[in-house]
Amino acid sequence: MDAVAVLTIDDEETVQNILTAFVHRYMKGKGLECQVRAISDPVQGLFELSTNGEHYAVILLDVRLPKLTGDEIYNSLIHVNPGLIDRVMFVTGYPDDIVERFPDQPLKILQKPFRYEQFAQSMDDILNA
Repeated sequence: MDAVAVLTIDDEETVQNILTAFVHRYMKGKGLECQVRAISDPVQGLFELSTNGEHYAVILLDVRLPKLTGDEIYNSLIHVNPGLIDRVMFVTGYPDDIVERFPDQPLKILQKPFRYEQFAQSMDDILNA
């Protein structure tokens, strides 16, 4: 069985570490292998999505990033690779920002701070969609 690939784009190392640990815990609990790629530079993250986006089952995306925001990355995906937008889960302390920006999109948002149970429910929602 192939490993479930997850991409995280977040500029905070602490958040990256938590997300990576939670992904591994979640997948182990489901009996699944996983690969997590953590990227802190949003420009590099957009490039990775542009070149290898189909590889990822889940894309965990921060909103407030330097140089290129998460909503700009998401907006780019809408236009360039709309097949990926259902795989995106925003991880943000400011959910209203993203809802205002994309009022007509069915967004998946994990609000910071979050506990493992909320993370697991969000993963269920995205992987079972």
